[in-house]
Amino acid sequence: MASQVGIANRALTKLGSARITSLDEDSKAAAALNSCYDYVLDACLRAHRWHFAKARAQLAELAAPPLFGFQHQYRLPSDYLALIQIGQFLVYPRGDTRGLYSIEGGNILTDIDAPLAIRYTRRITDPNAYDALFVESFACRLALECCEALTQSQTKMQSIATQLSQALSDANRANAIERPSQPIGDDTWLESRNGRAHFSEPPIFRN
Repeated sequence: MASQVGIANRALTKLGSARITSLDEDSKAAAALNSCYDYVLDACLRAHRWHFAKARAQLAELAAPPLFGFQHQYRLPSDYLALIQIGQFLVYPRGDTRGLYSIEGGNILTDIDAPLAIRYTRRITDPNAYDALFVESFACRLALECCEALTQSQTKMQSIATQLSQALSDANRANAIERPSQPIGDDTWLESRNGRAHFSEPPIFRN
């Protein structure tokens, strides 16, 4: 079973440092890892759209509307880290959401009526829920953060950076394999050649 200490020791192994028994123990390695663990975790979760960290919610409208610019505002979930989809619109990589919403002060402002359906990346602190490739990426990031403090070795830092790049590449490939295919619209040039250029409603995404 995965654990915080296990992930920390995976990072220490990459650094060539001695293992620890607890993040709270009285050692330089434990102190370094403990000081950055939560920050690096959130950064790793937010930086990529990990399947295991995806969640759905329907948000109730707040009583007070925005001062200007949008008609409604909704409070984001307490475990929110990154937006994936709002209503029927995927946030990335599509450009359909430009001007559709604004995230401000823990709220999401939009003209979409309540209840607001969203998909998002959530904060997960239980290591047993992590994907194996996320654990590897997370351990690399922890090792990279602590490398200077624990080793002062530029060579190790470069090696770990390479390992991190490979771990993320593996994770992105696995994510892509597991992701349902997305509808692709007809090419505008081909449409005009066929004399049938038109505009259509954006597709509804359900993945």
